Amino acid sequence: MINIQIAGNPVVFSKFFSTADKDAVLAAVPEGTKRVVFIDTPSTPHLTMTIESLISRGIEVIVRDHHDVPSPRNQREQEIHDAANQVRELVGSNAVISDRATHPACSTLIEAGEFSGVGTVIVADPDPDGLTAAMKALGSVYDGLDADAAVLDGARSEQTADRLTPVALLLVKGMATLPPFNPERPHVSEEVKGKLFTEFAAAATGDTVALESLGRKVEAYEDGVKEAEALAATATQPVAGVIMVDSVGKPRHDLTTLTQRLEAVAGAKITVVRKDNGPIAAFLVDEQPRGVQISLAVIKAFQAEINLQELLLPGFVSSPGTGIISNTTYLLHVSQEVWDSQVLPALTARFAS
Repeated sequence: MINIQIAGNPVVFSKFFSTADKDAVLAAVPEGTKRVVFIDTPSTPHLTMTIESLISRGIEVIVRDHHDVPSPRNQREQEIHDAANQVRELVGSNAVISDRATHPACSTLIEAGEFSGVGTVIVADPDPDGLTAAMKALGSVYDGLDADAAVLDGARSEQTADRLTPVALLLVKGMATLPPFNPERPHVSEEVKGKLFTEFAAAATGDTVALESLGRKVEAYEDGVKEAEALAATATQPVAGVIMVDSVGKPRHDLTTLTQRLEAVAGAKITVVRKDNGPIAAFLVDEQPRGVQISLAVIKAFQAEINLQELLLPGFVSSPGTGIISNTTYLLHVSQEVWDSQVLPALTARFAS
């Protein structure tokens, strides 16, 4: 969990994957809080329990999110839709939960400065979309924020200079320099990410000192680009159209550059990165982190025809504990075990010639 100030207002960044997430967020809401606004937080059982606890304390709860699936096509999408409806039932008209197709960025669900003021705590997803939406909610806006937010919440390969404002591009480069999450020392990566978010919010609204600090991160970013180029050269094709690299144990690299290179491989339909960071890699099993997460993404041109959730057994549960995270049909994160037992065999059955 990350705690920062934006325009003098408290902002908490957290996922809602576990009881620990719920407890940490509740502890971060101080006595005297009148309103908690959840932004870009997908509906999960732990989010629902957090909301219930806040309501029991007499705190008004507001939700602005874009992770619903209004017309579910499979069991997982039905679960997501049902979870969104549970939140709606709890807070009524205070819940505005749209979908990514209608609102690619959560900031478009919010008016500038709509939730600023004493007694309000913002709780947002710890990614650039959550950050930009929180900024807008507190009136900390800049020209191009909504357009930037949509790109920042989309494919990494599209987060380029021609699609982003200069300050948003600095955020992308800064994100690429963050240390990986270590479950034994979570505060290390959280503190660095919190500082980056604070600097971006300030720089985007005219703070020249913060802007200069962001600029100094470019050198580390360029080193990451070189590492990504080298890593992309090691790509294999376990199944036709599936382009995979193993980054476990490799130096820090820029994921945007790596994704662009993998998508450029002739015949590529799905990119796969085996890595040693992410919620699934960090999840503790027998008091030790799993150590590996395998992340799949469907290239944009094939997203209408390839549903990654169909590679999993029916009735799967999306959670770091199960080794599966998937809230959309074109992104999927799994453990090594789920990759070996479900995903790779399903890919082979579908795409092997």
